[in-house]
Amino acid sequence: MYEIELKAHVKDHKTVSDILMAKAKYIGKTEKHDTYWHFQLPEHKANDTAGHISVRIRKEITDSGTDFLLTYKHKERIFNDNGAAFEVNDEKECTLSDTAPLESLLEDTGFFPAVRKDKTVYDWETDTPCGKALLELCTVPPLGDFLEIEILSQKNDEKTVASVHAELKRLLEVCNIPLSEIEPRYYTDMLREAALEKKSR
Repeated sequence: MYEIELKAHVKDHKTVSDILMAKAKYIGKTEKHDTYWHFQLPEHKANDTAGHISVRIRKEITDSGTDFLLTYKHKERIFNDNGAAFEVNDEKECTLSDTAPLESLLEDTGFFPAVRKDKTVYDWETDTPCGKALLELCTVPPLGDFLEIEILSQKNDEKTVASVHAELKRLLEVCNIPLSEIEPRYYTDMLREAALEKKSR
């Protein structure tokens, strides 16, 4: 399955939450604690953020309990004429009973913990002509609040992606978020930039 998604900055968390409560089915709250492990490819410089292999280990806490997930994604960013971006991701994921053995293996094979991300997420879902959409109202310190909208698709051909992209933008507008608030950067890049900015002060 392919994740076709976008994320946008949210200036008023409560207003967006109220809209989602009225127009979508509330799923629940999740705390997500991510560590991104990178393996630097030898043909790239150490500061080349595109020159690495990355996997994510997530600790996910809900009312039902705690899960650990390993995720590997092939990511593609697609930009429209206005410079707004959305993602098409081929995601592979599995559940872990314990992260320690995998973390030891990653360290021994040259991976290192490059970025950590904490995210508080409120989830909703709604039906669309393109399939079920997941809407996540997220707080990501120190970056702020975001709305992520995702639709899963079995295909990633140009026609399918264009149709899903149009539906993602429609849902964003339903939440009264301008398309200009779409964020093209990955969270990992934003967190890295925020850390560098903090260090330079």
